[in-house]
Amino acid sequence: MDRQKKLENDNVWSLIASLAIPTVIITLVMVVYSMADVFFIGKTGDVRMINAISVCMPIFPIIQAFGTLIGAGGCTAISVALGKKDIKATKHISSFCFYFCVVVGILMAILINVFTDEIISMLGASDSYREFAELYLRFLAIGCPFMMFSNGFVNIMRADGSMKEPMIANMTGTITNIILDPILIIVFNMGVTGAAVATVLGNILSSIILLVVLRNKMGFLSLSPKNLKINSEYALHPMALGLPIASGTVIMSVSYMVINNMLLAVDPNAQGAFGISRSIMLLSTTTQMGIFMGVQPAVSYNYGRGRIGMVREIIKKTTIAGMVFGFVIAFICIGGRDVLLKTFIDDPAIAGYGRKILIGCFITAPIYSIYQSAATFLQAIDCATESTVITLLRQGIVLIPAMIVLNMFFGFDGLVYCFAVVDVMGAIVGSIVLLNKLRKLDKNPGFGKVVSET
Repeated sequence: MDRQKKLENDNVWSLIASLAIPTVIITLVMVVYSMADVFFIGKTGDVRMINAISVCMPIFPIIQAFGTLIGAGGCTAISVALGKKDIKATKHISSFCFYFCVVVGILMAILINVFTDEIISMLGASDSYREFAELYLRFLAIGCPFMMFSNGFVNIMRADGSMKEPMIANMTGTITNIILDPILIIVFNMGVTGAAVATVLGNILSSIILLVVLRNKMGFLSLSPKNLKINSEYALHPMALGLPIASGTVIMSVSYMVINNMLLAVDPNAQGAFGISRSIMLLSTTTQMGIFMGVQPAVSYNYGRGRIGMVREIIKKTTIAGMVFGFVIAFICIGGRDVLLKTFIDDPAIAGYGRKILIGCFITAPIYSIYQSAATFLQAIDCATESTVITLLRQGIVLIPAMIVLNMFFGFDGLVYCFAVVDVMGAIVGSIVLLNKLRKLDKNPGFGKVVSET
């Protein structure tokens, strides 16, 4: 297959560009989904609705995390299987991933609607905007199956190096969301309900397009129940591989719930400022994640082929690319933070908090790439346990205690810089573990490869 041959391209910089750029576009689409709601709600001038959207933000990544669990894990498992020329395995894995998205998505939609009041309280919503938060969350929950499927299968379709089809599907959904947001929010005066409906409809369209283009992938993918096998090899193993990224997303959302409750004690406007700043920060972190996730199939495929030297070279150069991007985006976002904040809402109280938060969010952007490289590429070379531990350490096990301690001693300023502290710690631990694993592979390159190049 020509696309699989592309994953063996010895021109590493060319390989990185061809895989990373489309995936960055795809991941930025996810950011635009969340930013579009905040942006157009901000145009209403109603701070209560901004705060409601901001406090509900942790739920959206949790929904996506289940799609990532199956998508990132399925992509890695299928890429490795393709490297071993095991088409039977790729069909069983993709079939399981499809039905997982459908069943779990429906269950999640039901649970969120049944426990909306409890979830809103846990998120740290103030009584002043609670009604708006409930409306947004109930309507958003309807789209759970479509969000999971579109997020999951955009990743799975990258398993053979394909980029155009998933990019088209995601961009079409995003454009739909952006078009519908001002119409539903402002023209029809639907407010937060309109924002949620626009997001759901965008994901439905993305899912439809993915189903259409998946017909061309049936040479190695399958949605048929005949290929559904729930066992350790075709179900548990892909989920284990996807666990690092998914668990990191979930625990980060929990961390956001914790900080939202702490910010409520400062000022509800600080919650709104954090929500806007987080949307801007996602421009950086999601792009960096997109760079590494885009290149991940090449790492997994060459790992499956036993080309450890190539694996090492791809990891090194991709990490450099991510760090360079981190420096550039930090310079832009810290230097232009006033303009960025005013783009969302012209409110002095929110802007005052947001200026400080953005400095804390971006000051360690280059270092974040080191952590993301370790977490993504450990997962790509079948080290799901190590990747999960590193991710959990950075996203919650260290972050939440850091929030509590820094808030205790430094108040709001401590909360601002807690992300920078964990970025440094995550980068140190992650790089040590990844380098150690690569050294072991250098000493034992015949780990089970199918095709030897030595």
